[in-house]
Amino acid sequence: MPEIVLVGDVHEGMNFGFKVDPETGISERAMDLHRNFSLAAEYAIERESPLFVILGDLFDRTHVSPAFRELVRKDVVEPLQEKGIEIWILAGNHDQPRSAARSTSLDDFRGYPNVQVFREPTTQTVEIGSKKTGFLIIPYLHPEQIVQRVKEKLGEDVPREQMYEVARRMWKDWMASKAQELDADFKILLGHFYVEGAKISSTTHMEILPDEFGFVKEMIPNEIDMTIFGHIHLHQVVSKDPLIIYTGAPERIDWGEREDDKGFVSIDTTTKQWEFKQLDARPMIRIAVDVTESEYPTEDILDMIPSDIKDAMVQLIISTKEGVRTRIDENRLSEKLREAFHYGVSWKEEKVEKIGLAEFTLDPLQLFRDFVNLNYDDHPKKDELLDEGESILREVLG
Repeated sequence: MPEIVLVGDVHEGMNFGFKVDPETGISERAMDLHRNFSLAAEYAIERESPLFVILGDLFDRTHVSPAFRELVRKDVVEPLQEKGIEIWILAGNHDQPRSAARSTSLDDFRGYPNVQVFREPTTQTVEIGSKKTGFLIIPYLHPEQIVQRVKEKLGEDVPREQMYEVARRMWKDWMASKAQELDADFKILLGHFYVEGAKISSTTHMEILPDEFGFVKEMIPNEIDMTIFGHIHLHQVVSKDPLIIYTGAPERIDWGEREDDKGFVSIDTTTKQWEFKQLDARPMIRIAVDVTESEYPTEDILDMIPSDIKDAMVQLIISTKEGVRTRIDENRLSEKLREAFHYGVSWKEEKVEKIGLAEFTLDPLQLFRDFVNLNYDDHPKKDELLDEGESILREVLG
C-alpha cells in the first residue's frame, strides 16, 4: 500500500548546553531529535513510500551549523534519494525568513532532484498507484508578511484590528478556488499554522508567537479530504469535520511535552486512511518537592526522586523557606540523580537569604548560579540560562 509519510517540527540545530560532543559541538540531546527524524525516514524507505513530507521547522533557525545540515543530508535526504522517494520541505516559523529574498539552510537541499522546498503557497498533484492525489501547500508566513499581502491585494489601508479577518477571507477564497481546480481523487491540505482550538503543550519553547495569524476550521474547503499541519508539537486531531490533524513533533522538545506521545503520520492514499506512528521519546520527569516545614528535608527530597531515572531528563524543583537550603545535603541529591541522562535543580525560596561572610565564594560557577537564582528565579527559561551560562564558563575556564 503506497503511504505518504509526514513529519513535523524536527528542530534540527536546537542548542542544548549539556552532553556536548567537543568535536562536533552537538549535544546528545540534539541527537535525540535527529534520531527520531531519521527513524521516520527509515519507515518511509521500508514501506517504499512515494513521498516524504516535512511540515515545517526542519531547522530550529533560518541558518544552522553545517554539522546539522550534514546530518540531515547523510541520514535523511540521500537515503531517501537512493530509493527514489520524493521529499517536500515546507518552511515553518523557525526556518522561514521574514524576507523572501533571503536564503536559508533549507535552500541547501534544492540541488537534490528529489527535493522541493516550499516557501510560498502553491498546489501540487502526484500520481500514486493509479490515482491522483492533489495538495494545497501553505508554508508559514510571518504576521508582517500576512499584513503585506492584504495591503497588496486590496490596494488600500485596512485597520490593523481588521487585518487578520480580511486575511482569513482571502485565504479561504484562495484555498476554495485552488481545491476546485485540483484534478485529483484525493485532496490534502498541508500547512504550518496554528488552528483555533488546537492544544498547546509547550511552556518555554514558543510554538505560537505573539500576534500570530491563525486558521479557523471554517476556512477549510469542502473539497479537502484531510488537513495535516505542523507547528504545534502535540499530536492531536483538532477537528473531525473537517478532518484537521497535527503530526506533533517526533521527539519531546519542551518540558510541557513531557507526557506527550511522539511520532509521525502516514497516509494510505488508496483507502484515504491515516495512522499515527509512535516513536520512543526521551523520558522527561518533573519532580516538585515542598520542604518548607520539613524536619528532615534531605530525606524527604530523596524519597520523592523515583528509583528508575536512568536515561531520563529530570527537573527537580525544591520549595523551601529561608534558611532551609543550608540544611539540605546537595551531594546526596546529586548522587541519587547521577544516572539521569541530564538533571537540573531549581530552588524556590520564600525569601532571598542575606549573604553573610561565611557564604562568600570565589567559585565562578557558584557565583553565576547565585546571580541567576537571585535575579531570574521566576524566569521561564531559568534552567536554559543556567545550562548555557555554565557551559560557556566551563569552556572559558578550561
